[in-house]
Order: sequence, then C-alpha cells, then structure tokens
Amino acid sequence: MRKMRKQDFRKLRFFLDALIALVLLLGVFAALSSRAYREETRFRRAEKAALAGPSEILDRIDVPEDWPAVGYDRLLIGDDGEEILFYAVRNGRGLPLERREKTEGILLTPVFNQGTELASRRESPVMPLFLFVDDPAAVRAEVRIRLSADHALELTQARGADAVGDGSARERFFLFPVPLPENRGSVKMELLQELYWTGTASAHMTYAAFPAVIRLYDASGALLETREYTIRAPYAG
Repeated sequence: MRKMRKQDFRKLRFFLDALIALVLLLGVFAALSSRAYREETRFRRAEKAALAGPSEILDRIDVPEDWPAVGYDRLLIGDDGEEILFYAVRNGRGLPLERREKTEGILLTPVFNQGTELASRRESPVMPLFLFVDDPAAVRAEVRIRLSADHALELTQARGADAVGDGSARERFFLFPVPLPENRGSVKMELLQELYWTGTASAHMTYAAFPAVIRLYDASGALLETREYTIRAPYAG
C-alpha cells in the first residue's frame, strides 16, 4: 500500500474540518430551534391562560445593548388582530403576558418594561418606541410626540417593502430608537422617563398622557393617513 501523499492528507484534513464545521453549525441551529420552540410553547400557554390569541408572532428580540434595563432578556411580540401581545423572558423564564389594544389598526407605545429607569443599563441608551400599523401600504411613518409645551419628539422611520414589488411592507411594525439627552437631569430626560413608563402595566408608575400626530406614507411618498393619537399607560384609561 502506497504511503499517503501530502496532497491526499491535505484533502482529508480539509474534508474533516468541513465536516466538523457542519456538525457544529447543525448543533447551533438545533439549539436555536429548540429555544424558539420552547419559547413559543410557553407563549401559547400564556395566551391561553390570558384568554388571548392565538396570535401571529411578529418578532423575537434579544434585548440590545443600547436598550435601557427593561427587566428581561428576550421579547416575543404577537399580533392577534385587535391587540399586540408582549411576552418577555428573563433568565429562561417567561413573565406574565402583556396586552396592548390597537386603535383602528394602530398602536404607538414605548417598549414594554418593568418600571425601570431609562439610564440604568448603559451610558448612552436609547428608548425603543414601537409603532404597529395594520395597513401594509404604509412603509414610512413620521411621528411627532408632544412631551410638554416646550419639548417634542420628531421621529421618522421606514419598514421594508416586500420582494414582489407592490410597495407593501414586510414588517408589521416600525421601531424608533429614541436617543436620550446627555444631561440626564434635564427636563426633557424627566419627560422621556414619564413617556417610557407608559409602557409599564404591572405598577402604576405614571398617569401622564402624551399627544402625538402620526403620518403614514406609501412607497411612492404619498400621504396615506394622518392620525391624532394619545400615548398613555394601559391602566390610565
């Protein structure tokens, strides 16, 4: 039997390395799939316990580093047509299901949180603000939120159009990363903290109400709708 040539050895080594990489990749995929399956199973149980859903899962979000300390590690977002459902997972355990009712197909709300401080996670966090819009033709949104007589937020964001080219949106929501002021003791920071707490349901943190104007545009830039909206905590009525 002839000795293995160096070229043959290199081919064998390449094959083994590729095989090991494939096995590792399949292992990672299986672990992620298993986690997603377990989370969805717990989410469906929480829906049934709350007499909600079944909803369509819009997204699964690992809490980014620039978010404030929302009080959990991962967030599942569902839409049952009338409501948006937030299912948060902390240290592998699900928190009680949170529900937010849409108003004529629209919901504008800060990210669901546990009544935490905005500046408690990172030096320069953002405040995540979600806008859920049922109309698939709306691919760009402009939002103006009046924080007080002297302070307002002017936001704009787009959600991707689908590959078919009809101008409708793939995503079911807009996500605005609202930057926080450098002066954490400023009036604007205090107002943003109140706005953030309207995303808290379990504790009566704020009864503040924030008027907003939402403008929705289609893929051609034409104005579809102008909507007056008020952001408030669900318990504030």
